[in-house]
Amino acid sequence: MNVNLDFPLGTAIMDLVLSHRALTTKKIRKLGLYPGQDLVLLELLREDNRSQNELVKALCVDHSTIAKSVKRLLKSEVIRTNKSEKDKRVTIISLTSKGRQVATQAAEIWNEVEKTAFKNFSPEDAQTFIQFSKSISANFTDKVNELNEK
Repeated sequence: MNVNLDFPLGTAIMDLVLSHRALTTKKIRKLGLYPGQDLVLLELLREDNRSQNELVKALCVDHSTIAKSVKRLLKSEVIRTNKSEKDKRVTIISLTSKGRQVATQAAEIWNEVEKTAFKNFSPEDAQTFIQFSKSISANFTDKVNELNEK
């Protein structure tokens, strides 16, 4: 069999994602959050008072994932929900004052993780890595879109 079984890019990406997630999760859990809840809070910190559907789109997750996170975050009193004035079928999610504090702490954790990632990198090398990563991601996205058209 002459099939290449060496996947250096795929392996590097998986190692990067898994180690990033492990570090971020370890730090986020200290805030009492489950993985992914930090992302919901960060989205609300960027723009508060958002519908569940807006969060689904922003985070590229299933509606059930957001619903589960919302339920847990409500229980811990970091978010509140209200029905939209325009459409009572739509649930609007917003941060409580406690939630704003936790979301700010989550943002600080993400900033620490970014600094850790680029330890021993020059600013130029860090920027180059980000540019290359975005280019590779765009290549993957283009290919997915091409396959979706077929």
